[in-house]
Amino acid sequence: MRVIFLFFLFIHSSLLISQVKLPVSKKNSKAEKIRLVNADLEEVNEMVFNGNMIYSGNVVAEHETSKLKADSVIYFQDKETIEARGNIHFVDKGSSLVCERLTYDATTRLVTAYDNVKLVTPDQTVETDKMFYDANADIAYFDNWGTIYKGKDVTRTKVGIYYVKQNRIELGESSILESPDYRIEGSSIKYDSNTGLAVFDQFTRINNKKDFSVYVTGSNGTYNTKTKESFLKKDGRVNYQGKVLTGDELYFNEITGFGKGIKNVKIEEPKEKRFIIGNYGEVYQFKDSAIITGRPYMVKAFTKDSLYLHSDTLIATQDINKKSIIRGYHNGRIFKSNLSGKSDSLVYHESIGRIDFYKKPIFWSSGGRQLVADTLSAYMNIKTQAIDSIYGRNHAFVISKVDSLSPKFEFNQAKGRMLHAYFENEELHFVDLQGNAESITYVEEENSKTHEKVRTGISRSICGILQGEFINRKMDIVSCQINAESKIYPESKVPKRQRYLEEFDWSEEEQLHKWQDIFPDVLIYDKNKPKKTIEEILTEEEQESETKVNK
Repeated sequence: MRVIFLFFLFIHSSLLISQVKLPVSKKNSKAEKIRLVNADLEEVNEMVFNGNMIYSGNVVAEHETSKLKADSVIYFQDKETIEARGNIHFVDKGSSLVCERLTYDATTRLVTAYDNVKLVTPDQTVETDKMFYDANADIAYFDNWGTIYKGKDVTRTKVGIYYVKQNRIELGESSILESPDYRIEGSSIKYDSNTGLAVFDQFTRINNKKDFSVYVTGSNGTYNTKTKESFLKKDGRVNYQGKVLTGDELYFNEITGFGKGIKNVKIEEPKEKRFIIGNYGEVYQFKDSAIITGRPYMVKAFTKDSLYLHSDTLIATQDINKKSIIRGYHNGRIFKSNLSGKSDSLVYHESIGRIDFYKKPIFWSSGGRQLVADTLSAYMNIKTQAIDSIYGRNHAFVISKVDSLSPKFEFNQAKGRMLHAYFENEELHFVDLQGNAESITYVEEENSKTHEKVRTGISRSICGILQGEFINRKMDIVSCQINAESKIYPESKVPKRQRYLEEFDWSEEEQLHKWQDIFPDVLIYDKNKPKKTIEEILTEEEQESETKVNK
C-alpha cells in the first residue's frame, strides 16, 4: 500500500507542475548522476515504479552542489529523478529547504517541494505549501500563497519569485509586504531586500503603520522601505493628515514629511471642501503647509457657489490655533458669483472667512460698483457663506455707475480715509466713510405723475463721516456728519470735467466676469499701458454723440 500511495503522489505532483508557469530551467544531457550516499533499507518491486529502487531510513543523496536527507526516496534512474518523502532537508550552496515531500530532476536541477515548505537563505526565509526551486539559477517560485521573513519584515503574497543570489523578490497577485513601519499591498511588486526598493506597475497601497493618516497609492512607482521614499507616476496619490496630494509625478518622504508634485498638481482638503491646483507643488506634512506655483489657483466650494482665488504663488499654512491660512503673492485675484477683486498680494483666513488684500486692491460687486483702498479686507458669513462686509484702510474710494446698463461715463462717488461697506442678499447695501469724506452723487426724484425717476441735479458733500445707502443698485447719501458741507447743483451748472473727485479711477477693463478671468493670461490687462484720462474718455464720448446726431 505504501508503494502505491507514493506512486499516486508522484503522478499527481507531475500534473500540478505542468499547470504552473515555472521559471525557465534548461535540461543538461551531460548532468552528473545522483549519488545515494546512505539508506537503512533498499527495495525493488518490479510491479511498481518500473523496478526503480526505493530507499528508506536515514536516506542521504548528493548531486553536484546539492545534498538531500529524507525518510524515504524513490530513484527513477531512467529520468535521473528522485522523489523524497518525510523529514526532508535539501541543502544547496547557502540555501536550506525543508518540507514533507519533494521531487528533484538532476537534468534541470529543479526541485518541487510540498507541505510545510521552508526555504532558508542567508538573508531571508520563505514559507509556503508548495515551492519550485531552481538550484542552477537559485530561484524559488510559488503560486499558492507564501510568506517571506527578513528580520521584522514580513511579506505575504499569493504568487512570488525569489531570486536568491540577487536577494530580490517579484510579487504577484494579492501581495503584502509588512514591517513594524509600513504595509505594502499590491498585485505586481518587485522587491529587492538589499536596496529595500519595491517597484510596482499595478495598483498598490503603501501604509505608514505609525501614522494611519499617511498612505500612498498608485499604479506605477517605487517605494524605498529603508528611506521611506515614494516616487509615483500616472494616478499616484499621497494622503496625509486628511489631505491628498496628486499630480502626474509625485515624490513623498514619510520620514521628513516632504512631498512634491509636477504637472497637474492638486492639494485637496475634503474636510474644508477646498483644493489648490497648479503645475508644481510642495507639501510639508509636519509643518502642515504647502506651496503651489505654475498658474496656481484655489477653489473653496460653498453650498450655492464657489470662491476662486489666484496668485503667482499660493502658500497654505496653519496658524498657532491650527486654523488654515492661504497666502497669495503677486497678481492676486478673487472671483465669486457676486464679487471679484484683485491686488498684488492677499491672505485668506479660511476659518473666519476673511480675505485681506494688499497693494492697490480693487473690489467689484454686481451692479457696476467699485471699491478701492490702500488695503481691503472682505468678511464672509461662515454660516451663509455670503459676503458680509468689506473694510478699507486709507484712501478709500467707492464708485458706482449711475446706470449700470448705460454706456455714459457717469458715476456716484464717495471717498474718505476709512471705509466700511455692508452687504445684504449678496449685494452692496450700505457704505460708511470716515475721515475727510467727500462725495459726488447724481440726485434723482420720483415724478408724481409718471412715478419715474427724474434727475434733478448733482450733489457735492464734504464732512467727517459720510454714509451712503444703495437703493435699487444706486447710491443715495443718507447722512453727512461733522463739519458737513453739502449742496445740490443743477446738472447744467456742473461741467462734465468737474463731476469726478480727485483720484477718481474707474477700472472697468480690469474687472473679472467669470472664474477663468482669475488668470492673467485669460483676462489680459497691460498694467504698463497708460490709462485714458477722464478728458480723453469724455472727448471720445462727445465725438460718438456728434457722429450719431449727424447720421
